[in-house]
Amino acid sequence: MNSLLYVVALPVAWVFLRWIWHRPQRGVLLVAALVPFNGLLLIAPAWMRVDGWKEAMLLLTLAVAAFVPHGRVDPRPALPWWSIGVVLCVFGVGSAFLTAGILGIFAIKITFFYFIVVPLILYLRPFTARDRDLLITIMMVESVGIAVFGLAQQAIGPAGLAEMGYKFNETIRFSGGLMRSFGSFNQPFPFAFYLVTVLLVGGSVALAAPRRLRNRLFLLMTPVLVAGVAASVVRAALLGLLIGVLVLAVVRYRRQLKAVIIGGVALIVVVGVGASSQARSSLLSSDSLAARETGWKVVTRTVPSHPFGEGLGSTGAAKAAQLVAELGPAAEKLPYATGEVQIYGRPYQPDNYYVKLLIELGPIGVWLFCAILVVIYLLALRSARTMSGNDAALALGVAAAVLSSAVAAVASSYFEIFPSDFYFWLLAAVVGCAVSQHSPVQAVERSPVPEQVS
Repeated sequence: MNSLLYVVALPVAWVFLRWIWHRPQRGVLLVAALVPFNGLLLIAPAWMRVDGWKEAMLLLTLAVAAFVPHGRVDPRPALPWWSIGVVLCVFGVGSAFLTAGILGIFAIKITFFYFIVVPLILYLRPFTARDRDLLITIMMVESVGIAVFGLAQQAIGPAGLAEMGYKFNETIRFSGGLMRSFGSFNQPFPFAFYLVTVLLVGGSVALAAPRRLRNRLFLLMTPVLVAGVAASVVRAALLGLLIGVLVLAVVRYRRQLKAVIIGGVALIVVVGVGASSQARSSLLSSDSLAARETGWKVVTRTVPSHPFGEGLGSTGAAKAAQLVAELGPAAEKLPYATGEVQIYGRPYQPDNYYVKLLIELGPIGVWLFCAILVVIYLLALRSARTMSGNDAALALGVAAAVLSSAVAAVASSYFEIFPSDFYFWLLAAVVGCAVSQHSPVQAVERSPVPEQVS
């Protein structure tokens, strides 16, 4: 089977290489189009389950971008947050190797791979306005199909999904007695976060030019995407969506603010009246928050004894990867975290990305990462005010998505959940491309942009 896989992979890699030879941006766009369907490999034939395909495609794209000559010189993207990221990477890489030796490579890959590789590709070969528009089209079209599949999973039911090949307690999960939709992903969390990102970024672009057919159709389908987020029963995503929509409404779309408020109130009423008591208890339960608070308090008490953290990869998904590498299949029976932080006598598995960084890299790591988020948000928000056309709308949508992600990370390990991490750093770099290429005479709008709030 492995030999057959190599026979198929080599010509595919050759075709991919030829396709991106003159435009490496195509490689990034192709990965962006494929990653939302990575979870379908769980039910695909064994010969199709190729681990690391996305990393291989991006590394090949980076090699082409770096070493293949290119005649046209495009303005380098504005990435002011990247300098802070370099400091964080150096700190994190040193911490990973000191903690786990050569196995620290797992922590480095999970934490920094997309942060380093994706912006670097776009720094060498920036996205053009056409590339940015195509990325938005890809996100809009695919998100609708993925949301429909997620809603269909509620009709298929857990038994039907298990017959398709999905596993209970891994992909098929419940909140109370309510099954959580996961769409084409491996879990409900990436499904919900992906839809929220598309709603905010795609929604901002669509509202800026509602006469364009693509945008009009997307706006008509937004209730389907919102329903998909609700069916995932991921409260962090719902809260992030609310925060992001408020950013869009307050900063630019003043006329839509009233509709957003009315729609939000109506949705709350419908959920409260129409939903079953079981669904309401799943969405509104405070037990999960109480458990999180207990863990956070324990972690903060351990900070003085580890001011520089326990080391990158000492907990979370990176620790799981290290255990699998060391113990093989037996690692599946062990908890993901085996560090010193204990909650109720068990190793603590962080459900807050900032707490995870606090455990691994200490207050310095948390401060550096938060500084990166703040710089990206301010750059995107400022660009939305100073640019015009689709780029301004895209920048505003990214600003809303950044703030949404920062809020969602309080109740999830957002920035190590694939493909949320990939799309976050991609969109941050895309805004940088728009900033460097924008000039008042370049923007050609199909319809007027709604008035901004000064």
